Amino acid sequence: MEAVDRRSAVASASSKRAKRLAQQAHKTHPVIQAKQNQMYLITTLSQGQVDTSLINRVLPKEVLLKVFSFLDTKALCRSAQVCRSWNILALDGSNWQRVDLFTFQRDVKTAVVENLARRCGGFLKELSLKGCENVHDSALRTFTSRCPNLEHLSLYRCKRVTDASCENLGRYCHKLKYLNLENCSSITDRAMKYIGDGCPNLSYLNISWCDAVQDRGVQIIITNCQSLDTLILRGCDGLSENVFGPVESQMGTLKKLNLLQCFQLTDVTVQNIANGAKILEYLCMSNCNQLTDRSLIALGQNSHNLKVLELSGCTLLGDNGFLQLAKGCRQLERLDIEDCSLVSDHTINALANQCATLRELSLSHCELITDESIQNLAAKHRESLNVLELDNCPQLTDSTLSHLRHCKALKRIDLYDCQNVSKDAIVRFQHHRPNIEIHAYFAPVTPPTDQVVNRGGMLF
Repeated sequence: MEAVDRRSAVASASSKRAKRLAQQAHKTHPVIQAKQNQMYLITTLSQGQVDTSLINRVLPKEVLLKVFSFLDTKALCRSAQVCRSWNILALDGSNWQRVDLFTFQRDVKTAVVENLARRCGGFLKELSLKGCENVHDSALRTFTSRCPNLEHLSLYRCKRVTDASCENLGRYCHKLKYLNLENCSSITDRAMKYIGDGCPNLSYLNISWCDAVQDRGVQIIITNCQSLDTLILRGCDGLSENVFGPVESQMGTLKKLNLLQCFQLTDVTVQNIANGAKILEYLCMSNCNQLTDRSLIALGQNSHNLKVLELSGCTLLGDNGFLQLAKGCRQLERLDIEDCSLVSDHTINALANQCATLRELSLSHCELITDESIQNLAAKHRESLNVLELDNCPQLTDSTLSHLRHCKALKRIDLYDCQNVSKDAIVRFQHHRPNIEIHAYFAPVTPPTDQVVNRGGMLF
């Protein structure tokens, strides 16, 4: 009986000792606990497994690290659960230089970001928290202080982020080049000052739909960030027509500018842009409905490097302005003038004759254009035209398709609601050019009242 008690005591002592060793190993080599339908980067940790893998004994650590460097975030987190040595390899900071947590956006909370910051440290260069609406300023405070080498950060739709996060970015992340703050609606001009003062290397900034940012905030960024080449300001209602006036001489590095739905902008704004941004290649002013032909004339006189221009919904623009634009902006590759209902064949002919590199053209709802200008466009751009959008152009007929059939580079044509283009003409076109994507809709013919109606139209 005493022998049995002795063996039981020894077993109990051994069990306690094993438990202490396991707890010690757990603290030294944490393994990520994966849960079904949750992000694998969760901060709950579990006990490491014994390493019995042959691959760990055959390949040196350097080779295994190279293999792990090709894994994405989810694969790294799964690999970390295999065994103790794989856990160490998977969580090595060199594997966490680029992290995208968009897949796990609903599960990313403050503790996750803090844990990530501790793991990555100075290795991390790119981080996307796109859509992670549960991330607070407190998490980004820890993150920015531990990851000073960050160059690329997306906080798109992180709606709980405020000026405080931008203050920490400016304080710690001086190497930042790319920053996306779209839909971070709580940030103000103070955030722009922190970024402008602390991140002089910034080349890309997106503050779309940040209504609290006003002229002064944008001006600080343009003044202080002298490498800025892309500025996205879609839907920024806080801006006035004079937003670029005081800084037009400092806009020389800008290549891409997006002002979609900045309703308060006028010809004065465009004149400032044309005067200052001499190397501008991309400009979007769609739905800026106060613009007139003066804006087009200013661009034609100054913006000779312009390649993409989006003016959809600018209903006051007409032929006089576009004639000057075509004369000065001969490098245009893509032009969107949907709903510019004052445009006629004169504009299309000018573009066809003077913009030799034109590849994509949207003319939807330009109701004055006819087959004559499309014939000229097709003849001059047989080798270059890729996309042509002609929705709701009622004066176009089957003749348009006959001309476009000879455009060798054409990939897509849109013909919705072109009432004078027949179904037979489209069928013939598709027979000759089957690889071209053609979009058209034909309403069903009105049937006799005593028949059952199939309400679906015909869609190509």
